[in-house]
Amino acid sequence: MTQEQRTLVQIFAALTMLVDHIGLIFFPDRIWLRAVGRLSFPLFAFGIAEGVAHTRSFPRYLGRILLAALVSQPVYQLAFGRTDGNPLFMLAWGALAVLCWRQETAAGRTAAGLLFFAAFWGRISYGWYGVWTVFLFSVYHQRRAVCFYGQAAITVLYCFKAHSTLQMLSLFAFGILGSGRGMRLRLPRYALYVFYPLHLLALWGIRLAV
Repeated sequence: MTQEQRTLVQIFAALTMLVDHIGLIFFPDRIWLRAVGRLSFPLFAFGIAEGVAHTRSFPRYLGRILLAALVSQPVYQLAFGRTDGNPLFMLAWGALAVLCWRQETAAGRTAAGLLFFAAFWGRISYGWYGVWTVFLFSVYHQRRAVCFYGQAAITVLYCFKAHSTLQMLSLFAFGILGSGRGMRLRLPRYALYVFYPLHLLALWGIRLAV
């Protein structure tokens, strides 16, 4: 996958997340907004898996995600009235688990297993489902069928536990991956790290003003 294709995935992820959050904050009865938003999370998870595979310095990469998560947490709680960790913490957790798994050593695989297992008790948005989604996308290029059907299986389980089938729409995100061939797209290096807290702050401010 080219850098331009990865950039297109990031743009789709940001835009569908914005639609989802507009629906959640301002129009909770407009189910189609939340439906569009279901595409966002797997695209972000794919981006994290790609980031782990291509970063030159994993500690710096992980540090940027955690810094964005810490900065975003207060406004995340204000915007949604939640006390759990925002999704960036989960993405950092998934990135670390993927890195450990990629070591292909007994110690690395053990550490990854512990991270996957511990995710079931983590009080973060998407929790175990998010961490496992990041892991499945880490094998997307090598085993696309495993990635898709594995994602379908854990999404069914997630929907069963959430008593809602809406998250099944997230599987349509696979249709976006690989698009954008030949396009010339570039985002500033830290655009998404800044976009997440800023869009939440903007939406929260608008809600207070209206």
